[in-house]
Amino acid sequence: MLRRSEQKVSIMKEPQHIDTLIGVHSVFIGNLTFEGAVRIDGRFEGDIKSTKDGTLIVSEGAFIKGEVSVLNLVLHGDINGDVCATNNLKVGPRGVLNGDVEYNMISLAEGSSVNGRCTRITEAGGAKPKKETIPVIEVK
Repeated sequence: MLRRSEQKVSIMKEPQHIDTLIGVHSVFIGNLTFEGAVRIDGRFEGDIKSTKDGTLIVSEGAFIKGEVSVLNLVLHGDINGDVCATNNLKVGPRGVLNGDVEYNMISLAEGSSVNGRCTRITEAGGAKPKKETIPVIEVK
């Protein structure tokens, strides 16, 4: 027989160490810049950015309204706003993202939802790919 901890197998690998937790009954209004791992279980209104090695985990039932720019994003809740995950974006079965997305690698579970434009970041270091300029030739 499986123990309770073995019954629930997650397809998303999440960091074992959480540096900051915004609890399920919390409402945070403002901007957040962080390093390490942040987990949001409640409601967050504002922009979120990570420096260096940031991982943002949005739990099921959590809600973010604002722009998110992080290295890694694990989404089980809802985000309303544009997202840039310069390394990895994982959307769980109940994850909902309403906004444009920039990512390097993406993983969508069955049942997840991404409503917006998706653009893959192809250059090292998370830089946006340079757009080619195509000359316009006027024909008379």
